[in-house]
Amino acid sequence: MTRQRIIEESLSLFANHGYENTSLTMIAELVGIKKPSLYNHFKGKEAIFSAVLDDVAAREMEVMQTEINVPTSDSIDDQLFGIYKNYLAHLSNSMEGLFFKRVTFFPPDEFAEEIKRVFLLVEECLTNIIRPIFEEGKKTGKLRALSTDTMTSAFYTLIDGLFLEENFYPREVFETRKQASWKVFWLGIQA
Repeated sequence: MTRQRIIEESLSLFANHGYENTSLTMIAELVGIKKPSLYNHFKGKEAIFSAVLDDVAAREMEVMQTEINVPTSDSIDDQLFGIYKNYLAHLSNSMEGLFFKRVTFFPPDEFAEEIKRVFLLVEECLTNIIRPIFEEGKKTGKLRALSTDTMTSAFYTLIDGLFLEENFYPREVFETRKQASWKVFWLGIQA
């Protein structure tokens, strides 16, 4: 229980303050234990960060399967828009989304490769959800005969751009841009 609590509280601290600005003392205080007790569970801050990163990867893949995924009975456009909308909402409203923003915009040098590995692992999970939708859309004539990789790349570029823009614009401007971006993307891929 304490190990998992350390991971959860550290996630919040790393997401809000970054790796460099989070101390073991801060983690211990938030967990409600003394700093030396952290060493009963982890070798140090680096080990805690690695555990948080792995935990976030596992949580994100679970979210992909449960919250991001949409019913296959929906139309192709409803499925894709649902995934787009759900994923952006998750990134905007979750501690994991805040953590990903922090560590992808300001990665601690010693964890850059590990962060990239987790980011690509989560992306692969989402790709496994959207790829069959793109392929079904092409097969049924709902989508253009573009390569699935091209549509997938455009989908990620759209999400990644909005991931960045959310930090700079008020909510109403961001929502307008989110809708406009989807409209142009959909016009580009629909048959």
